[in-house]
Amino acid sequence: MPLSQAALKSLVHDAFIDTPFPADGYDMYAAQTDDDYGSPIFTTQHLPGRKWYELTVAQMKDCYAAFSYLRPEGWRHFIPAAIMLEIDEIDTNIDAYYQLRVPKGDFSAKLKENHAALNRQQVEAVIAFLDFSHRRATQYQHDQFRKDYAAVGLKYVEGMEPIHHFRDLAGMLNYWQLRLAEIN
Repeated sequence: MPLSQAALKSLVHDAFIDTPFPADGYDMYAAQTDDDYGSPIFTTQHLPGRKWYELTVAQMKDCYAAFSYLRPEGWRHFIPAAIMLEIDEIDTNIDAYYQLRVPKGDFSAKLKENHAALNRQQVEAVIAFLDFSHRRATQYQHDQFRKDYAAVGLKYVEGMEPIHHFRDLAGMLNYWQLRLAEIN
């Protein structure tokens, strides 16, 4: 049976709750500062040591590019915060799907290193998240097609493109299932 939104959030929370804060203190704000060449413009107060589940939406928005700079330990600690934003469909420029994409091309080595930092329970939570997202996107797409077809007919609906990330979700699910099989 598919997970509800609340059950998925609980699964993600439980999988990542004990993930240690980066030992070197290199957090979302430090990573964002590196992206901003040492001169960030934050709208929120930086509270050093704040764990992933303590970050507010505003703080996450302030650190929109941080995931590109986090080291694997930090990426592992903070990725559930980005996943939770996606589950709740909170509009930010942080893209959990981009961080969980199949590694290829630019930055593939960094992605592989980040992905390898996750343990079995965390990979299972990522798979559950991607499955939930795929089901939600499929349902949204079907609902939108029905609505548009009723309004303007088949000609308009045939030309519609799948929604953002829809094409990639099946490939991402496959990639993460293979990653799970690799974990002892």
